[in-house]
Amino acid sequence: MSNPDLIVINARIWDQSDRGDEAMAVGGGRVLAVGSNQDVQTTHDGTEVIDAGGRRLIPGLIDSHLHLVRAGRTWEVEVRWDELTSLDDAVSALSDRASAAGPGRWVGVMGGWHPNQFAERSPPSLQMLDRALPDNPVFVQRAYAETFVNSRAIEEMAWDASQAPEGVVTSPPEMAALRAKLGVADIEVAKTGTKSLLRELNRLGLTGAIDASGFGITASSYDAFLELFERGERGFRARLLLGAASPGRELADLEQWTGSIDLTAGNDFVRYLGAGEVLDYAAHDMEGLQPKDITSRANPLEETSAHLANHGWPVHLHSILDTSIAVLLDAWESLDPETLASLRWSICHADQIGTENLKRVAELGVGITVQNGMSMRGLDCEPTWGTDLVTKAPPIKTMLDLGIPVAAGTDGTVACAYNPWRCIAWLVTGESVDGAPPRVASERLNREEALRLYTSAGAWLSFEEETRGTLRPGAHADFAVLSADPLRVAEGELGGIESVMTFVAGERVH
Repeated sequence: MSNPDLIVINARIWDQSDRGDEAMAVGGGRVLAVGSNQDVQTTHDGTEVIDAGGRRLIPGLIDSHLHLVRAGRTWEVEVRWDELTSLDDAVSALSDRASAAGPGRWVGVMGGWHPNQFAERSPPSLQMLDRALPDNPVFVQRAYAETFVNSRAIEEMAWDASQAPEGVVTSPPEMAALRAKLGVADIEVAKTGTKSLLRELNRLGLTGAIDASGFGITASSYDAFLELFERGERGFRARLLLGAASPGRELADLEQWTGSIDLTAGNDFVRYLGAGEVLDYAAHDMEGLQPKDITSRANPLEETSAHLANHGWPVHLHSILDTSIAVLLDAWESLDPETLASLRWSICHADQIGTENLKRVAELGVGITVQNGMSMRGLDCEPTWGTDLVTKAPPIKTMLDLGIPVAAGTDGTVACAYNPWRCIAWLVTGESVDGAPPRVASERLNREEALRLYTSAGAWLSFEEETRGTLRPGAHADFAVLSADPLRVAEGELGGIESVMTFVAGERVH
């Protein structure tokens, strides 16, 4: 073993299993050795030794579907309610932001919360927001289901009472118009916000993510993110998806991407991975709250998919409803299955997928990325899906039993909270934030399975399973020392875990 830069001792190391290892040596940004304290303690002048004090050490977590670029752009100007447990505290946070911003400035919450997380178990009322923010227009978005506004916001938007009855907006275009009020044109503000977001993710033990692109993301949306990394950001590994930005011109957008982007460029910290999560706007089934027939989109989906396959691009495509997934699979089954499997294509979400389509996915050899969005919208889906389907959605254990590659993530920061431990807790316990019936035991995971979906499985999607999501010698030294042991802590405490120390490439970033 070469001389290490860093040695961690007295840890309980988990790397896809618990083998009893307690020490790890790091050098040149890579793992050099893992084993007992006695085996690994080879130091030289300049070696830093960290005593983990018996804490659990794991590979850095990888979120397989997180809207990094979009969230970073507004991180400095939005208010986050993800971890708050009191509605009074939540509204006070809005009031504080309004005081800092000044009268007349928009104040907003962009998602990641649910009323049932509060002791009051209710959302903010029009009257409550009016009292707290009389001089500022405010909106509070809950996932993509509804947005709560005050009278000043209704006035600023020039809406009549029918567009925001009792201060509640449910029209997707009007919700999008509200989000646009927090748009950031200043690239320096966007860079500062992105850096703050990455450090917050480090605090939770995340060292990487696949950015899911999404609605409203254009070529210029990446400027702040990429410039941050060009200026030396080395505390996170981002793999970026590129989607269609223009409804009705999706293929032209994708042709522009494939003609101008080299997927082999970039570095170990940031690079483009492929296409997603939106390839056809008319085929996008949003959160799956309402039935949607996309049968007519089979040919456009086949056309865009064939173009990407012919150019050797990985694809990660949003689809929630079983009927939508069926049309998507019709398009993909017309392509060379060996190409799709080799490019590690995947379906994002697949919450409602049924047995027959799961078999088709397994036959194609593509993967699925699952998120804990259902923990915050099970009740929203129940009227149209039925309780039985809600309690099995998504059927993760069945996916794994069929040999389908599965990775986990949050779909943060609008559709769901960005905290990976809340997702891991949901994978294990099946308990939802919104009060929906718990997931059936047969579709829950054990703790090690959940951790694998957040480590090695996420690395597989970006063809990096040999160097990320693991602590084997030669892998990148991305790891976290945790506040509590996810293999031993009580189930009710899983969602409260965070990182005591997080390292990326052997450098401490939290």
